[in-house]
Order: sequence, then C-alpha cells, then structure tokens
Amino acid sequence: MIHYLFLSIYTLIILILGYKIWSNTKNIGFVLGILVLYYWSMLASWFIVFDELTNQSGKEFGLAYYHYLEVLFPVHADNMYLKAIHFYGMFIIIIEAVILFFVTKYNKKNKLDKPSSNFSVYISHKWLIVICFACVLTSLGLIVNEIFIAAKTNNSIYYITRTQQGRFFTIHQLLNQAAITALFVGMVTYISKENAIFLQGSLKKKYLYFYFLAAFVVEAYLLMIGNKKEIFFGGIFGILVYLKNVNFKYNLKWLAVFVVIIALPLIFNDGFRSYSPKFLVEFFDLSTIDEEIKIKIKEVSYTAFTAKNTIFRFLFSNEMFVPHFSMYGIISHDVPFTYGTSLVSLGASVVPRALWPNRPPGIYEYYAESVNATEGTGYTIHHAAAWYLNFGIIGIIIGALIIGWLWFYFYKKSNQIENIKNTFFRIFFIIGFSAFVAQLPILLRNGPEGYKALMVEGIVLPTLIIYFAYLMPKILKFKK
Repeated sequence: MIHYLFLSIYTLIILILGYKIWSNTKNIGFVLGILVLYYWSMLASWFIVFDELTNQSGKEFGLAYYHYLEVLFPVHADNMYLKAIHFYGMFIIIIEAVILFFVTKYNKKNKLDKPSSNFSVYISHKWLIVICFACVLTSLGLIVNEIFIAAKTNNSIYYITRTQQGRFFTIHQLLNQAAITALFVGMVTYISKENAIFLQGSLKKKYLYFYFLAAFVVEAYLLMIGNKKEIFFGGIFGILVYLKNVNFKYNLKWLAVFVVIIALPLIFNDGFRSYSPKFLVEFFDLSTIDEEIKIKIKEVSYTAFTAKNTIFRFLFSNEMFVPHFSMYGIISHDVPFTYGTSLVSLGASVVPRALWPNRPPGIYEYYAESVNATEGTGYTIHHAAAWYLNFGIIGIIIGALIIGWLWFYFYKKSNQIENIKNTFFRIFFIIGFSAFVAQLPILLRNGPEGYKALMVEGIVLPTLIIYFAYLMPKILKFKK
C-alpha cells in the first residue's frame, strides 16, 4: 500500500539525518528527542494502516485507540491520511535539517574540549528532599476534596481531577512537577559522585536512603492520582542531566537503578488509572460532599486491571494515537485556518485567569469544536497540526524551524557554561538542553501555546528548584 511506501521513505530519511546529527554531536539527547518526535508524530501510522488492511486486527495485541474513532471521528487510510503522513514527515525532517545545519556550522568553529569543574554548582540534598515531601503534602491537600469525590462516586482520582478541576488544579500540577524534578535532580547529582562536573552535592549515604524514601512517596502518590507526564518528563530530564554531569562517564549500575525507578510507575500507570479509593468511605464522613458535583460525573468504562492489560497499555499507549489523529481531522473536516490565533492565545496566557477569566481560547478548543469532538473526553492536538491550522503548510515549516533552532541553541549554550558567570543562568543552561528534550512530548501535544509550558514548567521551574537548593545553605550560613 502506498501509505507504507511513504512511511518507509520518511522513516529512512529521518534515520539517516538522525545518524548524521549523532555523528556530529555524540549527544544522546538528540537521539532521544528524535525518537520522541517519531513516536508522537508517525509511529501510530504503521498501526492505523495495518488495522485498515486487516479489519482492526490490532485489538488482538493490545491496541485500544478505537474508542477515539467514535468520540472524535473515523480515521481511514485514504488520500487525506496520506497527506497527513506527508505533513508529519516534512515536520520532523525540517527539524532535523535545521539542527544538522547549525551543529555542523558550530562544530567547525568550536572545538568541544572536556568541561571544567571550576564553575560547578554545589546544591543541598537536604533542601531538595524537603521540596519533595513538601510539594506532595501540599498537592495532596489541594485535591483532597476530589479524592473524597472519587471515593464516594466509585471513580478514579485521575478521572475526577480531570473532569472536576478545582481552582487550585494548576498549582497542584506545578507542585507535582516540582516534586519529581527535585527528586530526580537530587538523585542524579548524588549518583554522579566524584565524577560530577556541573552539579555537585554531599556524598553522605544517609541522603541516598532519603532519596529512595522520597522516590517511593512521590511516585506512589503520582501513581495513585494517575499522573505520568511528570515522571516521563523527569525521567528523560534526569537521565540527560546525569550523562551531562559526568561527561558521559556514567556508572552503569546506578544508571540502571535510576531507569528502574522511572520505568516501574510508568508501566503500571495506565492500569492504576482505574483505581478508586472507595475504602475511604469506611473511615470518613463524606456526606458533606457536594451532591451537585455527582450529576456532572458520567459513567466511565475502565479497562480491567490485569498484568496483560497493564503491559499492553504501556507499549501501545493511546497517547501516540490521539494527537496524531488531529492532522487528519483538520484535513478531512476542511477546518478553516485561524491565521495566528495561537500566537494571540500565547501572548494572552501571561495574564493569570484570575485577572482575565475570558482569555482568548487556544487552538485546541477551536480544533475540538470544528471536528465535533464529543465533550468530556480528553484529546490533544499535535504541534504540527496546530501550526497547520494557524497558517497552513507555511505554519508547519515555521513550527519546525523554531523547534530545530531552539534545540540547537540549548545545545550550543550547554557547551559554553564556563562563559556564564551568573549562577542562576549557569544552572539555566546546564539543564536547558536536557529540559528542552524532556519537555518535547508535552510540546508535541500542544499548539504554539505550549511554549509557555516549555519555558515555565520545563526549564524555569527546575532552574528555580536547583537555585533554591544552592542558595538556601548560603543564606542560613550568612544569618548565623
């Protein structure tokens, strides 16, 4: 089938360009990032075309995206879908071409010497551990009412927190991100040990035990509420920060332990999203829970929690399908372009909703309404599809150029740390490249509006956490 022919061609080009980038940089961050791009942009196409040819035989080995074909729109391997494949392939190839152009030019002018430890940042493990526990406890306090609603209505906490978002939901999410960031930054700094170059800390063994305890608490909490994007972000971020911090002279044993800590909650997350804390009904008086809230709650059909389903949901997550569908939906429904509404929404997002409740909506809301998506189910729009909806094919090119250039910019700055004297900005660029790659999965499931989350949640928040752990011991010492 012609779809497989073009998928093969684009995949081959992507692999060749990816290899050239790796050859020029020897940086695993580019490899991981390209895999992320491919996963959220094109991997789903292989399964969709297969299902079209075999009458949805994918159900037999764990694919579960079919529900979205009912609540979104039917997806067929037709000429419009072929067009979507062309657009996604073009998007990734342009990103790679931009990176390859700039890194080749940069490497000709700059010799990448071994980094010096003269400008390392010494951070306090104690304060990072305090951040972990404080963020979890505060986050728990902000959603305790939603937890009780989930118990009383026999629904999962994940479902309730997504459909009954309280006014502190955004703060709750940021606290989760802060907890996992502090945990993983602290762990990778500790396991860097004597090889640490940029981020250093005490090597007392007690901190390692506290980190394992914090890992259990933080990840168990995120597993209970069904959140995994924080662990996915933190995992990629932590691995890349560790490799940079030891200049790729990693300890395989510690790296394996760290990967296990990341992988376990990710594997079991989808299965636990159906969990309801109904046992709480026996210990708490929940009669005060607002009865009107229950009326809004729809009947949810959860996947049975089994080992088989858990593994399949991890391997064939719907997250690679739902944003992927958006380009086809826009093309098949002939949705009119908006000519820059995403940029207006991005600009307006700097004003808090508390001050501007009716801020201009993002491109996702326009997309969902235009394709008549069933309300109440979570969807996302692919980054390339959002740019296309704004400016057509030119938008896809612009979006790819921006990502490619930003990616190279953080790579370049990560190799110029010794030129940065200010500690805050030194930390910003020590972690900038790693954070950018780790935030790519979230950016790819948003329109241009996602650049706010990239900067605030992805880079500035981790920088502030590390800077806090660097600064607090100095402040306390000064006061004494």
